[in-house]
Amino acid sequence: MRDRRNTSLSVSSTSSSSNSTLCGSSRTSLNEKRHSSPPPPSPTLPAPVTKENSSVPNARPRWWHRMAMRSFALACTLVAVLQFFFQPIAPLGIRIPGGYGAKSDVASTTTNAVADSYTEPAAIAVTNEAGHSRWTVVIPPERPFPLRGKEYQEICRQGQRLRDTLSQESRLVRAKDWRRKGGYYSRDHTYLDVEQAETIGVLPALEADSGVNVCDKSMTFVLDAEDASFGKSLLMLWLSYGLAKKEGRAFFIDDSRWAYGQYSTFFASLPTSSCVQPPRHHIVPCPHSAKHLLVSSVTLPWTYGSAFEKEFSQFRQHGASRSRRIYDLLRRGYEDLFILQGEDALYAASRLAKFSEDAHLHAGTVVGMHIRRGDLHPLEFQFSQDYIPIERYAAASQNMLRNQLHASLPETHKAADDFHTFLEYVHSPLLLGSDDPEMFDSAELKEAAAPFVVQKAQERIQLATKATLDLAAPAESLREPGSAYVKHVDENSGWEGGFYSSLFFALGQSRPGQTSSSPVNDIPDSSPSEATKHIRKLVGRAYLLDLAVLGESDGVVCAVSSASCRLLGVMLGWDAVIGGQWMNVDDGRPWSWDGRG
Repeated sequence: MRDRRNTSLSVSSTSSSSNSTLCGSSRTSLNEKRHSSPPPPSPTLPAPVTKENSSVPNARPRWWHRMAMRSFALACTLVAVLQFFFQPIAPLGIRIPGGYGAKSDVASTTTNAVADSYTEPAAIAVTNEAGHSRWTVVIPPERPFPLRGKEYQEICRQGQRLRDTLSQESRLVRAKDWRRKGGYYSRDHTYLDVEQAETIGVLPALEADSGVNVCDKSMTFVLDAEDASFGKSLLMLWLSYGLAKKEGRAFFIDDSRWAYGQYSTFFASLPTSSCVQPPRHHIVPCPHSAKHLLVSSVTLPWTYGSAFEKEFSQFRQHGASRSRRIYDLLRRGYEDLFILQGEDALYAASRLAKFSEDAHLHAGTVVGMHIRRGDLHPLEFQFSQDYIPIERYAAASQNMLRNQLHASLPETHKAADDFHTFLEYVHSPLLLGSDDPEMFDSAELKEAAAPFVVQKAQERIQLATKATLDLAAPAESLREPGSAYVKHVDENSGWEGGFYSSLFFALGQSRPGQTSSSPVNDIPDSSPSEATKHIRKLVGRAYLLDLAVLGESDGVVCAVSSASCRLLGVMLGWDAVIGGQWMNVDDGRPWSWDGRG
């Protein structure tokens, strides 16, 4: 190994005149580095501050001056962008462009062209001379109100297509992504309201009474002729009422084509509004930003679609709490609108008083069951083509009764598993409401609910079975004397199995399968006979009496797939929903306004 003491260092340098190599000992090299002159100051470094140059002013602007200039430039840019994207329509030179439903032979710029070209309701596009386009809705004033459901659906589909087309063909395409992120209450800048279109001359304006106070904003809920579900209509009515009140809209109900008749037959009339309803052709089904909005069962995808879910659902919450804001809208509708009329209100109150007294005498409680059958099947996959077993309803009702009676039970009975050990408490009313009249006499239900006795929620109006109808009005076959042929006579048809829409629309008809009101033709009769109206009215009253009694009980067991079950959750109150007094037996889902959880 080399001795480190003999190691020497060498320094090499290059001269401009000649190339030579200098070698020396390590001590000599170190001495040269130690005594060499310091390098000159770097030209990139600032000069040191001295007394002579300390008074030189700084050439750079101060920081606040730079920030002010940047803020001013940013504000100017923002104003220019907003003006560029959202420049309003000029009120002159409005014309109807081709390609949006206008007749090919119409090239006029007058408002009469619109009236002559559109004899059917439609969504159309209008363009001014500057090339700015918007879409609006044309409804001929002479058309009866409300329109048919398919016409409202077609208007919204046309409007959606025009909205997408106008966004792509105009400067709004650059703000398209921003517009979609705006949410449920974002304004559709491609839409021109009907009233504004009449003001600027796009649509012909009718002479209005100057002394009438027309509502600034309104919502009209249409009770449809095509929807046989009373529960679904009631749920949407309460939700729409709560939404209208939240948005500051006047609320109106149209029942001119309702399958169940007049709204005032079942409920108290709406409170008188301080303003009057707008002209019928101003009421449009979409967009939601329209001044005068129409809501019905056929327009639900546009009013209560995904944007509504994103706006009112609390996705960071779990269970029923996720739908709390929607629940509050429904509760507002229930508190203001669910007021029964006449003798039905008196009967419901007396029925509730009787059950409450029975429960109080035996230190018990009132629990109800609602069992929906018919054409509605559960959400749970295992029973999606069938019905939930009756035993599940009975077991859930017994558990609810035990939980509610636990505080009043003697200590010797609190640990008991069998209700027969404390017969004093089995007199608690166990109420039942169902669309299947055979359910009340079901031996399976009586055995599953024992030792509790199942009682009808109301006995004023009952859906009849075929056996009951045959006893009241037997249908006898007519046979000619000595003839082997029997004249055909339509048999009585009852509500066995539950509520079916096809059976409802066939009420009062001699042959349900061949009438114009049959769902086979998908055209329910908008003008049924008086006998049909009377029968439908009885069906609706029976349903409401069940709701009124069950909704005032101490707890309810039901399947959330049914609109009635979700309504009962609203009627019981929020504390009951989250406290276990409302129990769903369908797939274990929490309360939600649409049943999906």
